[in-house]
Amino acid sequence: MKPVGSPETPFEHRIEAALARVPAWRGQALRYERAAAPVASPTHRAVASDCIRLARHSEPDLFVKIRHPDMAADLTPVAAGAAERAGRLDLGPALRLAEGDLLAFDHLPAPWTYARVGDLQDRDRLAAVLTAQKRLQSEPPLGHRFDPFARIAALAQEARAVAAPLPDGTGDLIAAAALIGAAMAAAGHDLRPCRNDGIASNVMHDGAAIRLVDFDLAGDADPWFEVGALINEACGFDEERNAAIEAYAGAGTARLYARCRLYGAVDDVMWGLWGIVRAITAPRDGIEFFKYGQWRLLHAGTTVGAWDFEAWLRRL
Repeated sequence: MKPVGSPETPFEHRIEAALARVPAWRGQALRYERAAAPVASPTHRAVASDCIRLARHSEPDLFVKIRHPDMAADLTPVAAGAAERAGRLDLGPALRLAEGDLLAFDHLPAPWTYARVGDLQDRDRLAAVLTAQKRLQSEPPLGHRFDPFARIAALAQEARAVAAPLPDGTGDLIAAAALIGAAMAAAGHDLRPCRNDGIASNVMHDGAAIRLVDFDLAGDADPWFEVGALINEACGFDEERNAAIEAYAGAGTARLYARCRLYGAVDDVMWGLWGIVRAITAPRDGIEFFKYGQWRLLHAGTTVGAWDFEAWLRRL
């Protein structure tokens, strides 16, 4: 690990400047190392924040996230509060400090590791993630509405403003997402506190237990959105999707299946647009935002183009 005080690279200069802004750590002997390299495709990991492991004399190590300024729009105002709540409930690592663009959590040492999609294809592990989501959804509201359809509209507007090179057919996917939004609104739904994240790498596991991380998009939403997003990430076949719905709800129905499939497409469109736009607006080189965005939009197209897409809309 590198001691604070001799930055050599742009990464180290950013880290040490951020650490120097934390009053509680001034005068302490701090050492740090990169905890996660930024990868957009295929794992979507550490692209919104610099992530380090921070060591302090005689104190437990911390996992520190330092937000990139170009990712400020991808953070809800209740993200830190939601992360703190998850830690208090032992569903995520404990949040120890929130200071502006910096969050510090308990470090989860090996054998803890981030999940890959294959890890979530273990039914017991996926059920554990769904159970953790459901526990968080039972808490009081967070006080901030997260609307994936509004986020898609905002990203589409941003794409036009920066002349992002959207793949052919993206306009049809945006229109399909709006159609799903209208159908969901007509069907009605409750709002519950949600993490609104289905990305596999934002689940930590040690082979047995799981912890949820990354609450950047936390807010009050239809709980089936984050269930659908997770199923969309982890499940490739109907048998797996139905088993996951039953693990969450106790029983599956055609209506719940339709809701999950449609919300999965919405999540794909949302992250697909995000990847394409961030490929233009993020100043950091070497991160495959565009590739990630292309893949998510392609995946959305397979759902929207399914022969029973319209039937799912009618079943809501």
